[in-house]
Amino acid sequence: MKVCIIDPKGIHFGINTGIGYLAGYLREHSAVDEIKVFDFNNNTSDIEKRIKEISSYDVVGFSIKSFTLDNAMKVAREIRREGSVMIAGGPHITLDGVEFMEQHPEFDYAVMGEGELTFNLLLDAIKNKKPVDGIKGIIFRDDYGKCISNGKGDRVEDLDTIPYPAYDTFDSVQGKGIYNYPLVTSRGCPYLCTYCCVKGVIGKKWYARKVEYIIDELAMAKKKYNIDCFNVQDDVFTLDMERAKEFCDGLMKEEVELKWSCPNGIRADKVDDELMGKMHSSGCFGVAMGIESGVEAEFDAIKKGEKLDDIISAVHLAKKHNVWVFGNFIVGLPGATLASTRESIRFAKGLGLESCIFNMIVPFPNTEVWEWVKKNGTIIMDWKDGFTQGKSPKVVFDTLEFKAEDRIRAYWESNIKCKNYFCCMDEHDSLFSNIIRVLYSIVRYDFFGLPSHLLWMAKHSGRILGRILKKT
Repeated sequence: MKVCIIDPKGIHFGINTGIGYLAGYLREHSAVDEIKVFDFNNNTSDIEKRIKEISSYDVVGFSIKSFTLDNAMKVAREIRREGSVMIAGGPHITLDGVEFMEQHPEFDYAVMGEGELTFNLLLDAIKNKKPVDGIKGIIFRDDYGKCISNGKGDRVEDLDTIPYPAYDTFDSVQGKGIYNYPLVTSRGCPYLCTYCCVKGVIGKKWYARKVEYIIDELAMAKKKYNIDCFNVQDDVFTLDMERAKEFCDGLMKEEVELKWSCPNGIRADKVDDELMGKMHSSGCFGVAMGIESGVEAEFDAIKKGEKLDDIISAVHLAKKHNVWVFGNFIVGLPGATLASTRESIRFAKGLGLESCIFNMIVPFPNTEVWEWVKKNGTIIMDWKDGFTQGKSPKVVFDTLEFKAEDRIRAYWESNIKCKNYFCCMDEHDSLFSNIIRVLYSIVRYDFFGLPSHLLWMAKHSGRILGRILKKT
């Protein structure tokens, strides 16, 4: 049985770690004859030829995020099935699986939650023509065409039993290597942030890998993929600060000698002076922090379990140890207005962050914000059509205090004034198109700050071009 998995085109380049782990697990634990990943996000060449090749596979899986849904369906509709079994998985399916299956008859099954165990059981059932109604974690159609959900599947509690990600199965990596290696050291998040769907997609219980296995993976990746640096993909990498310190010590002891970062963020209340020092000494050059709002009332209402003072302290620690901090903010939290967003801009500038990203809020199902919006807001579009970032942000809802047009203005104004030019960019577009879009946005949303923008660009031009031109 030949199996392929598709990662649809997104708005930013980057290797899909979930697919990497799934491919590695299937290659070692299932009886498939071939496993290949068609990475349409990082490899945009020979589209028609690759879609024709996909049609020859027995099982075609899709990893779908909400913002890649449209592109996923474009590929799905072009595949000439001829007996192929189509399976959907990924974060979007975990959030919206039954409705997705009802709306998209192209797919035979859907997988919810972590895919390794569930997908493997489903492949075995397909190959051996066994019933699927007892497989936890899938959605299937009964004899009458009704979509039946078996609930979430079992999670992998011992992450060290999962083989290393098989990125060599990606058609974007084969023969090219990986520049910035994505590393997962833990899964799950125990926190209750009102806007976040992570606990619903992955799970609240936190499982962590042993440091020795993580170091071994990096050594393998350095040799196999010729990596220059890596980025930690965890949602709460420093939840166990002693383990994080052990990881840094391991990097230094084994002389891994790789630069690294934490783009998914670390919690401000889960870092101390010793840890930040060890992170820097072991090669960490930057961390993101989920600040969300610089307005204390808004910040406290989202139930992060931190205080703004924790943010300020953590940023100061990072600066002390020469670690860049990238701040993540949210436009449109409950109670927010255009004026409060501008207050967050002032707060962000006062912190002296390396850069900021202001994301448009999307109310995901089964979150507190979702329930708040239903009671206090006006829904403008389906949440699945909302875009949190990129050149085309979309407003899912508004309120009397913060109308849709002001939310769009707040998005552009906050990102441009904080010099997050990547909010204007699409890494799949030409360099010229991206430059024009950035300059237009500066003139429109921060005209009087134009000189400071030009000076900043001149100083950081190498870094900006590197970000645009680097793909994986």
